[in-house]
Amino acid sequence: MYLSIFLHPRCPSVLSSTHARRTFDRALRTLPPSLHFRIWTQYLLWAEHKGDETMVRVYRRYLAVDPSLTERFTNLLLSSTHGEPRPLEAAKLLLSLARKAARGEYTSPEGKSPYQLLEDWIEVVEKYPEEVGLDVEETVTSNAAFAKEELELEAFTKNQESSKPDPASVTGQLIRIAGPPVAVDPDGKLLPTYNEEEDPLSPNRLNIEHIIQKDGLEVYKDQAGRLWTGLATYWIKRGEFDRAKRTFEEGMKMVLTIRDFTQIYDAYAEFDESLIGSIMEAIEGGDEEDEEELAELEKELDVRMKDMEALADRRPFLHNDVLLRRNPHDVQEWEKRVALWGDDDEQVGSLPFSLFQCEPCISYIHCFRRLKRTRQRLRPLTHEKQRQTCIGYMPTLQGSMRREASLVRRKLILTAHVKFLRRPRRLTLGQWKILLKYGASGRRWSSGMSMSKISS
Repeated sequence: MYLSIFLHPRCPSVLSSTHARRTFDRALRTLPPSLHFRIWTQYLLWAEHKGDETMVRVYRRYLAVDPSLTERFTNLLLSSTHGEPRPLEAAKLLLSLARKAARGEYTSPEGKSPYQLLEDWIEVVEKYPEEVGLDVEETVTSNAAFAKEELELEAFTKNQESSKPDPASVTGQLIRIAGPPVAVDPDGKLLPTYNEEEDPLSPNRLNIEHIIQKDGLEVYKDQAGRLWTGLATYWIKRGEFDRAKRTFEEGMKMVLTIRDFTQIYDAYAEFDESLIGSIMEAIEGGDEEDEEELAELEKELDVRMKDMEALADRRPFLHNDVLLRRNPHDVQEWEKRVALWGDDDEQVGSLPFSLFQCEPCISYIHCFRRLKRTRQRLRPLTHEKQRQTCIGYMPTLQGSMRREASLVRRKLILTAHVKFLRRPRRLTLGQWKILLKYGASGRRWSSGMSMSKISS
């Protein structure tokens, strides 16, 4: 009853500030721990009403006892109604919650999954890029340091595995009887080591690229599109457009689903459009007397326009790349790649050997050479989908196995021969083997084989 007086709107400032804080502290020291929840309920409400540094310090004390209100505390840190926002501290708390939830050490009171907590962290990073993350130079330096640490750890692990322990017990293993002190919890379990990225009191900013790669892309591979676009948005908000473009390009080369590719491509195209629009506005509102600046803007506009047109032209190829990365043995997608190149003989000439390295085509050739004319003997085709692909891809499997195998072989020889006539120095090792086996003149394979059959 007495503590509720401090929350009354007409309570004088002499009682509602320092006297109230000392009274709450005295109550926590006096009462047993079983009754502390009654004090903390009023204490936290009073701290939220005061805001600023008072709220932060009171909540830090409470979270040391009960971390279940960490999500509420992060919302208060980002709210402007309770004082100046503290995005760095909020970002580190959210990152810590996301990692603990991924390890199964934390359950969100609001029912959020570990990925949803990480997405909340990404939203904070996108909204406050300058306050939370490092710039480009600091990021490159930090990435190099992390890479060096990983190499050293890998080398140390290999040395530990290669070295044999000295027999010091019945089982042949050493017994640890001394060593440095190790932090444990009241149950005797080892506590996690100190991590500066999760310490809200540390003033050092975060390496956003490393965190998204380690805690995002390596864990939530089905959400790659959102993670890549979040990283690119972070660089856009910092004004690092070249780094953002590089991030978009790398994301499109790494994703394995059409959904993720579409998400990254749409964000990339929207970024190009907004950038071109801002440059055009700068040209229209620029000073006509400063001709050098206008010339630079027009030159940059031309470059951005060409990049945007090239991106639109590359979309079918990028779409096809995603499908081939997901299933490099899909013959139909290889056929689509040939159709996309069209009349480009140089690009098409390099595709046959890539095409016939995929598993179904290798299985076809082995089947044609070794097996009989029955479907039950197609043993190199281990999967049912490959078997169905083989059945649908070839016109027949009974009367034309040897003839089709010979046709495939002769097409490969013809490709090598044509490429030899055009640019003999650019032949691959496989094409040279074909020419050495059948002859560069093609007499051993041209007899009885008309161009109409080969082209068909």
